[in-house]
Amino acid sequence: MLRQATITTLLFATILLHTPARAQTAVAIDPPAVLFDVTPGEERTASILVANPGAEAARVRVSLGDWMYQPDGQPVYLAPGSLPQSAADWITFSPAEFVLAGHEKKIVRYTIKVPEDAAAGTHWSVLFLQGEDPNAQPGANIATFKLRVAHTIYVDVPPVERSGKILGIAAVPPKQPDHPITIGIQYANTGNGAHAVTGKLEVRDEAGQVVGQAEIERTVVLPGSTRVLLANFFGPINKGTYVILAVLNYGSETVDIAGQTVVSVPFDLTRPQPPGAEAGTGEGNGTP
Repeated sequence: MLRQATITTLLFATILLHTPARAQTAVAIDPPAVLFDVTPGEERTASILVANPGAEAARVRVSLGDWMYQPDGQPVYLAPGSLPQSAADWITFSPAEFVLAGHEKKIVRYTIKVPEDAAAGTHWSVLFLQGEDPNAQPGANIATFKLRVAHTIYVDVPPVERSGKILGIAAVPPKQPDHPITIGIQYANTGNGAHAVTGKLEVRDEAGQVVGQAEIERTVVLPGSTRVLLANFFGPINKGTYVILAVLNYGSETVDIAGQTVVSVPFDLTRPQPPGAEAGTGEGNGTP
């Protein structure tokens, strides 16, 4: 079974500096990510539509790689087969290199063959597609950027368990009245499947009344890893002590997970001014 990846809309645009090259060359791909459900011993075939949006020809090189997230959300790119959950050894693709004329499109096909002894859980790798100037001359003394985009491949090998927990939550009070309370939530994926975490924050006063809310941005967490989820809560609220309640969901229809912390706000928080507005005028964009 093939699904457009609902767990993420990962589209890496990695900018690499190389020489020689004549001009910056980029390609576009569709889809940016796909999730497969594959039983051990089975295989799946899929394709990527690669387009050259520019008027000049582009040479496209295709390669496999691994990647992971640091806790702060920065991706780390690795050689294929570097991770225990890598799917790189299961993937073959064609063509590995081709030239696209201006505004031309081409299909890259790949096959995933899951071995009989594959471990259960989510496995993943990435196909990089890098555009280059096909007329670059070796030794030319011209430096430029080459743009590399990525098609992320997730493979779910059953049984897949998705679960997670909050390891800790902290709130940093603002330094100025129009600054936000910054909340950090350390979240761990305790299952064997990749999933996306969504959620919200509630700010409650000492009487237990909800005085404001903030959304937690949808975040992908790979199995066995932790991420720090960040959110900001802007005023207006009064000076005082507040409970910050975080409610997260990792895709379960029946279970939410929650954590809370306490923050003391040393002054009244005001609604922030919109960009370009003068102090004391206009409406802000806070989350009351």
